[in-house]
Amino acid sequence: MPKRIVILGGGTAGWMAANLFVKHWSAEQVAVSVVESPDIGIIGVGEGSTPFLERFFKLIDVQDAEWMPRCNATYKLSIRFAGWSPVSGIEDYSHPFLSQPDHFTE
Repeated sequence: MPKRIVILGGGTAGWMAANLFVKHWSAEQVAVSVVESPDIGIIGVGEGSTPFLERFFKLIDVQDAEWMPRCNATYKLSIRFAGWSPVSGIEDYSHPFLSQPDHFTE
């Protein structure tokens, strides 16, 4: 078991990793640090709160009521691609983000 974990790079991935490590080793009191550059701003890669994010938050014991109202957030269940096809009547395509329960109920 590590005594200290240093994550190089912040952003969504760095901070999510830090939260997972803190939760995983909470009983052992492993020190977790995130080192990120103050010179690198937010890239904005288009993160979305898909059903997989809900599972992540459950893993780290964060309730929807803690963050959703503060962020004015909802879960993203699909994405629409406008103008996706030149075929008349099928111009748009909607791609659903299936969650674990969806796989069992199909």
